[in-house]
Amino acid sequence: MTIKIERFFDKIFENRMFKISSVYVLGILMFYLASSTVNRIISKYFTIDEKLILQIPKFIFVVLFAVAVMYILYKIALKKYQPSIFLIHSLVASSLIYVVLKWGIDKDGWDFILFSSKLFYVDFLGVLLVLAIILTVINLLSKKELERKPNPFISDDPVLLKGDDKLNYHKRAAKIVEYLERSNFKNSFTIGIVGPWGNGKSSLISLIEEKLEEKSNEHTIHLKFLPYLNHSETDIISEFFKQLSTEINKYSGRLSNQFLSYSDKLLKLYKNKSISEFFKPNSSIFSDSSSYDTYKKINDTLNLLDKKYIVFIDDLDRLSNSEVLQVLKLVRNTANFKNFIFLIALDKDYVLESLLVKNDIADHTFVDKFFQLEVYLPEIEKSQLKTDFIGLLKQTDLGFEGEFIRNVEACIYKEDNLFDDYISNYRGVKRLVNQLVFDFKSLPDELNTNDFLNFTYLKMTFPYAIKFLNNNWSTIIPYNPEKKLCELVETEDDSDKGDTFKVMRRYKVFHLNQKLNIDFSKYEISKDIDKETKINETNNLTKQQNILLIKTLIVLFGKENITDSHTSIKFENNLRKLLQQKIQEKDLSEVKFKSIFNFDNNFENLNKLLNEGHTNSILNRLEYFNTIDKNEALRAIIILLYIFNDAEFYSFNSTSVWNMLSEFIVRQLKFKIGNNDFWTDNDKPNIWKYIVSEFIDKDNFKLKSKIQFLALISESRIRLDFSDWGTTEDDLKDLSLSLYKKLLDDKQNNLWDIHDYSFYHAYHDVRKFHTADKINLITIDFWSKNDITLLCAQMIQNDAWTTKMLKTSDYAAQLFGSKQKYKEFINNNLPNPITSELKEYVQFLELESYTDFSRYIRFEFSSFNFIKLKLQRVIDFNNLAQDEAETIVEIVLKSDNKDLWNITYTDMNTNVISGFIELRRYNIGGTLFTFIRLQSGNYHKSIPEMFQHYKEMLSNNNINSKIDLEQKSITVEDIDESIKIISVQPTSYDSKIKST
Repeated sequence: MTIKIERFFDKIFENRMFKISSVYVLGILMFYLASSTVNRIISKYFTIDEKLILQIPKFIFVVLFAVAVMYILYKIALKKYQPSIFLIHSLVASSLIYVVLKWGIDKDGWDFILFSSKLFYVDFLGVLLVLAIILTVINLLSKKELERKPNPFISDDPVLLKGDDKLNYHKRAAKIVEYLERSNFKNSFTIGIVGPWGNGKSSLISLIEEKLEEKSNEHTIHLKFLPYLNHSETDIISEFFKQLSTEINKYSGRLSNQFLSYSDKLLKLYKNKSISEFFKPNSSIFSDSSSYDTYKKINDTLNLLDKKYIVFIDDLDRLSNSEVLQVLKLVRNTANFKNFIFLIALDKDYVLESLLVKNDIADHTFVDKFFQLEVYLPEIEKSQLKTDFIGLLKQTDLGFEGEFIRNVEACIYKEDNLFDDYISNYRGVKRLVNQLVFDFKSLPDELNTNDFLNFTYLKMTFPYAIKFLNNNWSTIIPYNPEKKLCELVETEDDSDKGDTFKVMRRYKVFHLNQKLNIDFSKYEISKDIDKETKINETNNLTKQQNILLIKTLIVLFGKENITDSHTSIKFENNLRKLLQQKIQEKDLSEVKFKSIFNFDNNFENLNKLLNEGHTNSILNRLEYFNTIDKNEALRAIIILLYIFNDAEFYSFNSTSVWNMLSEFIVRQLKFKIGNNDFWTDNDKPNIWKYIVSEFIDKDNFKLKSKIQFLALISESRIRLDFSDWGTTEDDLKDLSLSLYKKLLDDKQNNLWDIHDYSFYHAYHDVRKFHTADKINLITIDFWSKNDITLLCAQMIQNDAWTTKMLKTSDYAAQLFGSKQKYKEFINNNLPNPITSELKEYVQFLELESYTDFSRYIRFEFSSFNFIKLKLQRVIDFNNLAQDEAETIVEIVLKSDNKDLWNITYTDMNTNVISGFIELRRYNIGGTLFTFIRLQSGNYHKSIPEMFQHYKEMLSNNNINSKIDLEQKSITVEDIDESIKIISVQPTSYDSKIKST
């Protein structure tokens, strides 16, 4: 009964509101008791001349009041500003003073000044104070309402209620409290709550505190001290005794002061580093004795109080090594008082490792000296952790993602899931849950759940590895072009496999998950696992951590991960997103991907996504797409053909699309093994039938794409079995010719753009089925009926890195049998009258024919706009700022006999002719030509020097000759035969001969 009465009064007199209210009541009472003095002070110092106030226009006060109201509304109502405690007390105190002065005290010698009939100037201030207080109270209440909203994450708070105690620690807590109640110690007694990080040490302490509260023992005082909140060794001492003094002050002011005096002396001892300080009288106002005397007096006072003091110290493993030592010394030496019981939660292995690494202690027995009892928390069963993990996951925002949670639950029990390696306590479980909640919305669409979980373990435990992979993934897990996946590099020589297994047997001490059998010798990253490697040389990880890191990489990116689909982390797009931790705006979602199988409105959904830049994403998905739905499989074929039809427009290689399409069909054909009706109608394959009806026969697909598609099938005749598709080589052959003829009909008098070469691609594709005799005849017939200007322009071919050196494309020889026959075709099909463009082109063909069409010649078109456009495209595409043939002039000489012809190339060099580059000579049916290339800068003197050289050569043979620069020739006088320049390119240099 006495305890209940004591607790009742504790709730009243220890209540904060009671203390604050008492201060305000005493303050108001003092106002009344000193009212005459207050009146005198106000009259003397705070009254203002009424005339002075009335001189100020009233609207100014109104404006200031309005501004103040708006500011209060803005700051407190809109911005939800929470005033400090000092400001709140100031507002309340000011309001009380306003009320007391206006209505509660007789005013003697002063009065409030009227603003209007019943309104005083001071009322403006009163309204502002009341408004501020009301809005602040509303904010406080609304804040509580906000806190009731469901939390999307799981907090890492210790267990506070028995119902939340999943580890059944409440029984252990009850047992400890029972022992504490029966205990009585002459000096302090220290109990260690020992367990690894996250194993529930804080929860056990909370449950012990709860049990002590339930017992309500008047002889037991308990408090919790958190040393990690302090920032130095002296702070730990100071804060401990301040907190202890505050708690003891409820029972003994004398003992409270003794603790403060003792603390002050200890701080001086640490500051001066002198033990003599401990025995000197203390200068504290509370005591004039030494700290040692104070220590004895504290124990005497404790004897008189006859109480038990339980101090909880949590999270010792959060401290630095020097701070850990300070806490241990505090509880065992400095605060070694009667009936003081310390319960310290610590990860003993971590603390020992920290102290040993810093050489602060000699061995592990040092720590043992500080504890009289150690309560070990058992290792949590993995099955329990997994069960509770799924339970917590269902309590978060992911509780509505039923399929995802089911997948997660299935995965954590798989052998290749590393849950057991990474998660060993409830703190790890909660961190994992929160990480999954946060990352779920930014997941690559349809990512394999097991890969996602293993990657999440890696990211949470080894953030360095994520940064390392992000910068070096192309080296560590390069793209495999055969599998089209990112995989670890395998070793070339596995001769040391036996040694590696020996190494792994040594590492069993680390207790990694042994269910998964991994051959570490298979991969470059782990073949020398016992040596320093690139990934661990700077990461400061332990050997155990490095093994776990490499094991995780193998599970994710090694051969062991057989999830070869678009959902795999080895799929480059997924890997990139996970490493960069972001999803691009153009990333293809599963919903969007599924939408492309709806062919309504002429492929509207597919076309939209392609135009938005999703081509690569769609192809990546289809590359690994499999389905047992026949209609879906057939539609996937048409989707690939749709992209194939316009691959260049979407900046994609059409052959690559074809490879994806053929591989997809080959994969789907495997379903025939288990489902004979999947691809057949009445035992006849129906793939080709579907392709013909939905692609070949549809007018919205390009004829040249259809022809190319047939050609690619023909090229793959060895790899593909046409019978499985439902067609034959003869069928493809007939179909290709039919499509080519249709293409020619469509192009009749409807020619294409100068930059469009699809017509010639179609020709070459059809040639893969048919001989030249058959295809060439119908193609030549087509050109004989159409304007040959486009043909001539597209038959021009330029040499590399120049648009000045030109020749006729080899296609002309393929189509017409030879380039000479092509020349004849052009001459026979010239319009009448001939256009300036074709006239110029005939000159080019004629000049090229002098080389027997064997080399590029220097030629510049001035009138042929199609050719000029074509060559400008070459300049733009190759960014030809300078043309290497720009400074070349080429002249063509015609000789009347072989002797003169021989002279044209005898002793020709730069010593004889300035700017000489090279020459070639040709005998075309008895007509003799010499092509000479010169530097344009020397041309004005090269030509006279050349003819002078010829004259000297003839003179040496006793032959008289005459040079005629006007006629650009040298003539043998006796026989009237000559060497004559018949062409100069560029033609603009022709005039320079005449002016020389």
